[in-house]
This record gives sequence, structure tokens and C-alpha cells, in this order.
Amino acid sequence: MRSAAFIVCLVLVLITGVSSPCQQTPPLDSPTIPNLPEVKPEILQLVVRDQWDRGNDMFGGKPRPASSPIDWKAVSERDELRHAAAQKLLAEGKVESAREYFFIALLFQHSGKPEELMLAHVLAVTAASKGYVHAKWMAAATMDRYLQSIKQPQVFGTQFIRDEKGNWTMEPYARESVSDALRAQWCVVPLAEQEKVLQAYRDGKEGMSTSVVDCK
Repeated sequence: MRSAAFIVCLVLVLITGVSSPCQQTPPLDSPTIPNLPEVKPEILQLVVRDQWDRGNDMFGGKPRPASSPIDWKAVSERDELRHAAAQKLLAEGKVESAREYFFIALLFQHSGKPEELMLAHVLAVTAASKGYVHAKWMAAATMDRYLQSIKQPQVFGTQFIRDEKGNWTMEPYARESVSDALRAQWCVVPLAEQEKVLQAYRDGKEGMSTSVVDCK
């Protein structure tokens, strides 16, 4: 779970799309809440709190002030509540804009449940189909996470995990299942660049992403 959180943290600057995100200066112990007309307040609160729990001030462009280590058990419990709230919004038809679909996908991509990871993938693809280009990498990443959750190899090359010896790896990885040209369509860097990212992980530079910068 943490490796995925590291990756999401790195691409937040690319996906928020807010040139001046902070409408107000928040207290040090509160996340930045921007004004996003295309996103309903309840959806915005869910995703901002999701990232705040993981140490990220999503729209503030900075890490959350660290007062103590993250309690991942407590975060998991709050994730369950956020997922239930998101499911309710989906059932009521309140998720409508491309960015709303993307934010709800971001919530579910943290799950370890195959059905929720597949839902995250469908939501990300929906956001991309509605024109939100930053959802493309998320669509690829959620497919890889779904495949991992059912003990199958990833195909795009977005996930980094530690093996039984504690070494960073991308295995199992069916590298030939998807071409670099198709990876590019979903904003994922080619295999050669992925190997550089993997080496960076092994060199202690965790958190690098396989997302294409300025993907169109």
C-alpha cells in the first residue's frame, strides 16, 4: 500500500490542475481546500482527507506537517468509511464531472479488494473518456493493481513492491503484453525508463513515478 501512496503523492502536482490552489491559508493541522466549481464539496472533502491521511496536502503543494508516524490501521478504517460514502454518491448519481470520477477513482485505488480496484479502473477510464487526461495514468495503474490483487502479472509497469528479501521489484510483470506505444497512450513511460525508475527505488530514491510528464 505504501508504494502506491508514494507514487500517487508524486503525481499529485500533475493531476490537481490548480495554478493557485489555495483559496485561504489553512491552519498547520488542516489541509488546503481549493474552490473547484466542477467538483461537489462532499467529493472534494473525501479526496482531500484521503490524501491528508497519507501525509499529503493535496492542493497545498507540500507534505502534511508530521507530528507522529502514520497509523495505517486507522487510515484503513477511515478508508472504509470514505469508500462507503463514495459508493453512496455513485449510487445516487452524484458523480458527474470528469474530475469527480477521477477523484473517486483515487479513493478506491488504495483498496486491496479486487472488486474495488476494478471499480477504480472503470472510474479512471470514465474520467479519461470525459477528457480528463491526468486520469490516463491512473487507469493504467489501477489495472496493474487489480492484476496484482488477483495474483497476476502487471502489464503497464506502474507498480513497485518489495520482494521476500526486501528488494524493490516490478515482478511479476508481463512486459510484452503491452507495447511501449500503447503505454504512451495511457501516459506510462516506456520499459527503458521504467528500468531507470526501478533502479532509483533500489538506490533509495523511493516515490518516483512511471507517469509521462505533460502527457496529452
